[in-house]
Order: sequence, then structure tokens, then C-alpha cells
Amino acid sequence: MGKSEHSDLNYSAFRQFDSFEIYKDNGIKKAFEPIQGNFDIYFFISAFTGDSFDGTRKTFHDYLILKVNAKTEAIIDGFQYTLEWAEPPPISDLYRVTDKTRKLSDGINLNQLQMTHVEIAYLTEEEKVLKDHGVLKLKE
Repeated sequence: MGKSEHSDLNYSAFRQFDSFEIYKDNGIKKAFEPIQGNFDIYFFISAFTGDSFDGTRKTFHDYLILKVNAKTEAIIDGFQYTLEWAEPPPISDLYRVTDKTRKLSDGINLNQLQMTHVEIAYLTEEEKVLKDHGVLKLKE
């Protein structure tokens, strides 16, 4: 977990997820780097082993970035993406926080953030909401 104060999300980078341009110069990773702003930004990476599209087992890395009000600890916005996602364009695996009523706390379940897929036009109802039973650890 990383925290950056006086920061914001790089919204211009996240708008590029519907383009192949985001693949250039580590653009996806750079999107998860905070820029200057007036908020606290929390960044999480979760590694897990799973089945790849080719049938092999490999390590995947889920990236989660959250924009938090520094005074109230309310989660204002956030994005989640699996770095090794193989299906282009990358927007096909980008999720965004929709529940703006939660406060950041140690042990919060990711499902409580109600992250929905950014591009939902071609998804089933089941695929629109990220179902991840992960728990955020704010302290090591």
C-alpha cells in the first residue's frame, strides 16, 4: 500500500484506456501514479495466481487506486485494473468506484466499494460489477 498526500487521480490517463495509445511507455502503470492535487491517494497492488487465457497458470497483479478526502477519509473515486489483462483495449477490464458513501478504513472489503465496469455496453449484468472478496490492509 502506498499513500500520496496533496494528490489527485490522473483522469486524462484513465480516459486513454479506450485507446491502444495507453500501452505505450508503460501508460497503464503511469495512470496509477498520482498527480498533484488536494486529496490523499492510496495505491494498492494485489498479486494472485490464476488461469491465463492460454490455459497456463500465471501471476496477475490487480492495481487499485483510491482518491480520498484527507479530512473525512471519504472515498471520492477510484479505479481497479488487472495489469496482465490480455484482451485489448484495456478499458475492457477497467472498473470504477461507484459507492461514494464509504470511508477508507483498515479491513474494508472491496465489494463494499461497488466497483462497476467503465465500459458496460457489451457486458452481461453479471460482468458489470467487480466481484472481488479482497480486503484492504492499510497497515502492514
